[in-house]
Amino acid sequence: MVTSIVYTLIGLILCFVLYIAFRAINTGMEAKKANKNLDNTKEDNLNINNSNNQEDLISKLNELKELHEKKILNDEEFAAAKKKILGE
Repeated sequence: MVTSIVYTLIGLILCFVLYIAFRAINTGMEAKKANKNLDNTKEDNLNINNSNNQEDLISKLNELKELHEKKILNDEEFAAAKKKILGE
């Protein structure tokens, strides 16, 4: 009688430990998936920002070129402004 109660308690404890282990593994897998999605989102935003920065840079250089072609800027002013835009 006592033996069957002890075995039952051991079985219940084992089931509880397995339940906790599976929940921990599942939580870890969900966190890993969420972190991966977050990394992908950050990477996408970075790519969009780089694209916007490149487009902005090209736009500024084109405006500068037009000013130079219209003789509003001389060669020295054009070179200085281009260096400033390119960050040199």
